[in-house]
Amino acid sequence: MKKLTVATTLLAAIFTATFTVQAHTLTVHIDQIKEQSGKLHVALYGSEQSYQQGKGAVAARTQEVSGDTQQLVFTDLADGQYAIKIMHDANNNGQLDRNLLGIPSEGYGFSNNAGQFGPASFKEAAFSVAADTELTIHIR
Repeated sequence: MKKLTVATTLLAAIFTATFTVQAHTLTVHIDQIKEQSGKLHVALYGSEQSYQQGKGAVAARTQEVSGDTQQLVFTDLADGQYAIKIMHDANNNGQLDRNLLGIPSEGYGFSNNAGQFGPASFKEAAFSVAADTELTIHIR
């Protein structure tokens, strides 16, 4: 009976170790926020398709702007490739406003600070999470 208990305990430990998903924390530092009003809308995507469509984010946060820097934390992330899009809705109208030429008149940003000359692709903005991770995104 004792052998069966030891074997069962050992098998349970192996099964748990094999199928346990690592949960990581992603800390995002956002800086260069020009206007201290409105909200930051931050979306974290786990695939190129969801990133391109702007739907199906792994996680999303909305945070009131209270200074020229902000910090957001995403928890329980599995290992993988992710990309972030940020919109600073300074006037709280729910959209990224643009000027007559179509250039954004409100702040925005992407992971890896990609997209200097237009929207960043998933490939440009993608980063890996395989441990607790920190990154900084500059608002344009």
